[in-house]
Amino acid sequence: MDKRLTARVIPKLIWTWFLFLVVESGTQVVFKFAGAKLDASNGLPALATQILTSPWAIGGFLLYFLGFILWMTILRESDVGRAFPITAMIYLTTLAAAVYLFHESLSPLRILGVAAIIAGVSLLASDQNTPRKQLSGERMGPIL
Repeated sequence: MDKRLTARVIPKLIWTWFLFLVVESGTQVVFKFAGAKLDASNGLPALATQILTSPWAIGGFLLYFLGFILWMTILRESDVGRAFPITAMIYLTTLAAAVYLFHESLSPLRILGVAAIIAGVSLLASDQNTPRKQLSGERMGPIL
């Protein structure tokens, strides 16, 4: 990638990652609100009807689809082996939302788990020794 292209792609990729994390965490929060309103006592067909007619569930599915679009955009410019481990950051943002919005507890064990995730993501994302190969038919260029 030439320097001008890199100067345009990297900031857009960072913003796309940020938006992806927000959307994916938001999806889980919306699904939590949707799930809290479900009544499974009337069987699977009634439960499916509740889900398909719930504004919260429909909103969650729309966010999920938006997350898919953002993920495809990220993969266009990133190696899947480097990009996928970074998705573990969703655990952190979703945990923060759960603690803040739903008053879930944050135990020392959860904090240790968060530290382990951050350490693992940092190690995997810092691997700069493997050059990216362009796939046959892959378009390399600006995103979004």
